Amino acid sequence: NNSVKTQTKNTHQISIIDVSQLPYEVLEIITGLLGRVILEFVSNFSPEERGNFPIVIVLEEAQNYIAEERDSVAKTVFERIAREGRKYGISLIVSSQRPSELSKTVLSQCNSFIIHRLQNPDDQKYVKGLISSANADLLEQLPIIPQQHAIVTGDCVRTPVQARIDDVIPTPNSHNPRYISNWIGNNSISYE
Repeated sequence: NNSVKTQTKNTHQISIIDVSQLPYEVLEIITGLLGRVILEFVSNFSPEERGNFPIVIVLEEAQNYIAEERDSVAKTVFERIAREGRKYGISLIVSSQRPSELSKTVLSQCNSFIIHRLQNPDDQKYVKGLISSANADLLEQLPIIPQQHAIVTGDCVRTPVQARIDDVIPTPNSHNPRYISNWIGNNSISYE
C-alpha cells in the first residue's frame, strides 16, 4: 500500500486564566503581561504563517483593566491588540457591564456588538453614540430588554436585531438571591 497518511494536529483549545481573585493592584499588571506575551508570540511569525494559529482573547469584566480614566500596562497592551491584532490573527472580545468606563480606543475598533440590558443612563448614552447603525427605536429598549435577550449589531448581522440568547448547560450559578422571601419567610434567626 503506497498511500501516504497525513497527520493533522488539533490545535483547537480553550485556556481559561481566572484572575478574578487577584488584588486590583496586581490585576492590571498580570493581564497586561499575558496580553503582551500573546502579542509577542504571534508577532514573531512570518507573514505567511500569520493566522495559522488564530487566537481569541476574551476580557471579562474589562472595566477592571482597560478603563478609559486610568493608564495601565494592560490598557496600553490591549489598545495595541485592538488596533493591530487582526494582522497577527488575534481577535478581542470585550465584556463589561459598564461600557462608558472602557477604553474608547478599544471600543472604537470593535466591529460587532451584543448589548444586554443597560440601566445606567451614562452607559445607554455612550452605547447609543457608539453604534449609530442601530435604529433609535431598538436602542430605546436598552433599559427594558428582558433577561437573556440582547441587541446584536455590527458586521456580524445584516441589520440590527434583538435576539434571545440560548440557554447554557450547565446553568451558571448567577441567579439573584431571594432577599424578600428570605426576609419574610421562616428563615429568620432568633436572638434570645
